This record gives sequence, C-alpha cells and structure tokens, in this order.
Amino acid sequence: MKQPAAFRATYSDLKLIKTRQCVQIVFELPLADFDAAYNVLGGLPDSSKETWFGIAPLDAPKKADKQEWKDLQPQQQAGIRCADPVFIAFIKSEHADDWHEFNDAADFVRSYCNVESRAELGTNHKARVLWHQLDEQFQAWKLIDA
Repeated sequence: MKQPAAFRATYSDLKLIKTRQCVQIVFELPLADFDAAYNVLGGLPDSSKETWFGIAPLDAPKKADKQEWKDLQPQQQAGIRCADPVFIAFIKSEHADDWHEFNDAADFVRSYCNVESRAELGTNHKARVLWHQLDEQFQAWKLIDA
C-alpha cells in the first residue's frame, strides 16, 4: 500500500514563544491516524536540523451538499468508511484476525462481503446485506466506545 504524503488534522491552539521569536501551532488528529502522520513527519523531530512542511486548509463539505447516510449507495458508504480512521480502528479491534491478513480496510470489506470490488455492493444483494450488517456493527461499536 502506498504511503500517504500528507495527513489531515484540526487546528486547535497556538503558543507564543517569546524567547525564540516564534509561534507553536497545535494540530490534533484522531489517535487511529497517528502512525500515518508520524511517518509523513519523518518520525521524531531532529533538533540538529529543521524540516519544513506545507499546511493548507481542506474544504469542509457544505451542509447543503451533505447527503444523509441512508441516501448514499452502499458502495459509496463503503468508500467513505474505508477512509475513516475510526472505522479502521473498529476493524482492528473487532476483526483483528482478518485485519492482520489484509491490513487495508478496502481489502477487508471486499473479503467480508465476498466481492472483488466494492462497486458490487450496489448490485449483489447478499454482499449489500453483509455490508449493512458490518456498518451496523460499526455504528453500535462507536456508541459503546463513546
């Protein structure tokens, strides 16, 4: 699997460092995203050298553009879930044996639903039922974990 070149985080705080004439900017991200972000950053900071990064805002979906989850096609839902760090944490927690076999949410979902492509979730009734069961398990897991 290709290593990402960036990660997303939310701006949460800043701190003025008067003695060095600089500002520390704090960004937060879900714990499930930490490993990927750590790799993008190159590991621990090295005080002997500076490493510069670009920071750009990501456009948030407008409320008017946002569709209800139930109105999305199952293949769209699966695509969204497979990119969600919380869903990945759910798979790692509740389907650990399968996760170790695949190490990729999309591969896991395809195997779980017995399809070669998530697009089949829109046409294969049995696969669609399996997808909805998995998504319901995830939603229940989130409520318990909250």
